[in-house]
Amino acid sequence: MQMLRVENLKKSFGSEEVLKDVSFAMEQGETLAVIGSSGSGKSTMLRCLIDLEQADGGDIVIEGEYLLHQGAYPAEKEKRRICAKMGMVFQSFNLFPHITVLDNLMYAPLYVKKDGKAQALERARELLKMVDLLDKQDVYPNSLSGGQKQRVAIARALMTNPDMLLFDEPTSSLDPQLTGEVLSVMKDLARRRMTMIVVTHEMGFAREAADRVLFMGDGRILEQGPPAQFFAAPRDKRVREFINSIL
Repeated sequence: MQMLRVENLKKSFGSEEVLKDVSFAMEQGETLAVIGSSGSGKSTMLRCLIDLEQADGGDIVIEGEYLLHQGAYPAEKEKRRICAKMGMVFQSFNLFPHITVLDNLMYAPLYVKKDGKAQALERARELLKMVDLLDKQDVYPNSLSGGQKQRVAIARALMTNPDMLLFDEPTSSLDPQLTGEVLSVMKDLARRRMTMIVVTHEMGFAREAADRVLFMGDGRILEQGPPAQFFAAPRDKRVREFINSIL
């Protein structure tokens, strides 16, 4: 099943074109790693997919439904319904500091989806156990390490049972040991065939866990392919130079 189709996506900030006719598609259960140098449009593209930024043109089709059609959006209620199919994990965690870890997870199910408390509590504890943080359910986020905060953020994103997860450089603010904790959870999700788009600088994750790697440069997709092919024999000169500089 095709989960996502993006065609000719455009986005500008003032006179600066950040996305220039970006097109790609992905299937259910696929993990797509999006890499490229800073300023290439990776995070902006991700934010457009979940309507945190408004695109200027193109199509975004999520599970057969248009979030964006030839540059036009549906009504606000319809946008929210379509975007609810996705969850987002941010670079800076975005946890609520004034409530406990458990309450962070339960907030959206209780106050947005209007789920029952017992159901939300059971789901929250199940997910905290999955990310190995059940013992932290009653603490506040400021007492956690960066890696623990990001694992809580992943669990929170899963609370609403999204069909797809979007990760915006989830380990870029973490030291190597804490990065490993977070990548371990993400690799487990990939093994479980969670559909994921991961904007990342972690080439090891892209090689080991991604089904496909997509390289962005100057607001365009310059190359994409399976990791083995992508890293061994990139066709685009800029992609070769980037890979040689980091590996």
